[in-house]
Amino acid sequence: MTGQPEPPETAWEAEIARRLEQGDGLEFSAAQFAQGVGTAPGEAVGAFLDGLVQGERAAKIDSYRCPVKDCARTLSPAGAPYHVCPYCGTDYQQEGEEVLVEHFYRLEGDVSRDIRWMVVIHGMNSRAPWQEEFSWQIANRLRYSAPVLIYKYGWATVDVLVSWMHLRLAKRLGQRLRIAVEQAIESRRPERPDIVAHSFGTRLLALILDDPDFTDLSFGRIITAGSIIRPDYDWDSHIAAGRLEAILNHVGAKDMAVPAAQFTIPGTGPSGRAGYTSRATINVQAEGFSHSSFFQPKNLRALIADGGLWHSFLTHPLAHFSPAGGFVPDPEWKAAPWILRAPGRLLLYCLFCLAAPVSWIRRRLDP
Repeated sequence: MTGQPEPPETAWEAEIARRLEQGDGLEFSAAQFAQGVGTAPGEAVGAFLDGLVQGERAAKIDSYRCPVKDCARTLSPAGAPYHVCPYCGTDYQQEGEEVLVEHFYRLEGDVSRDIRWMVVIHGMNSRAPWQEEFSWQIANRLRYSAPVLIYKYGWATVDVLVSWMHLRLAKRLGQRLRIAVEQAIESRRPERPDIVAHSFGTRLLALILDDPDFTDLSFGRIITAGSIIRPDYDWDSHIAAGRLEAILNHVGAKDMAVPAAQFTIPGTGPSGRAGYTSRATINVQAEGFSHSSFFQPKNLRALIADGGLWHSFLTHPLAHFSPAGGFVPDPEWKAAPWILRAPGRLLLYCLFCLAAPVSWIRRRLDP
């Protein structure tokens, strides 16, 4: 025995949800909506759309059009009622014509956003081919005329073991971002870039947000991948202060590097596995992803293609953004006790003292 077919309203509701999620096609006529859902226009579609208006989910808009075939221009509602067409000069009363009235519906939602420019902050010392692939895919597959700044903060080895070197690297990055913002404004672009940060690059981004010297810098939407920022980092206050618009934390379920961060790198934590506890953040787990799987060519292409997670986060309204793999982290996360972190830190500090001269030479040869 077969089940009852779903009522057409189910498909219509799904189409409304799709338009709201993508922020596209929010304004339409009844005929256009019927065509979009593959049904014939009629009273049922009209009643459904009028129900959206009654439920304050949409607004009904009257549009006026010149009835003269060779003109057919849209007339501003501000000039109604029209007796003479302001474009073709037709006197409607004399010609026995009436202005055509068309009813449109506009959903109560936000429109999609463009990616105007972007900054990518790499992890440590990568020489992998994905850097070139990343730059190429971002610049070409997003289909926007959007400059992409690929920021490489130099060769970092044992530098990551001491906090004051983090600050130095963050200062350098903040100064470069300030220059990029000034150049964007000169080019008549928004002053807030979108950001993609990976691994140690996430640590530098957090330091910039917390640095009083860089309170003039603000950002659009931020994606962190393989993040080593502490899970309890206060993203909410930065969002409330207007320093950034939204944050997506993409977590690799098989990331083995992130859990070790707090035992080796000061000021860090396993947010690339545990997620961010701030309520305004979006945490999404990718099954099977390790620390750098996000940037493997196949995965990267899927993430930034139309409908991909990163593309959707960067372009769609967030009020209806609920990606697969989203999760709510444990709000009671605590850093591992110092007694557990101390032995590894002490060993690595000794390594730093031994390797610092070699690291200094390495930076001079490959800055």
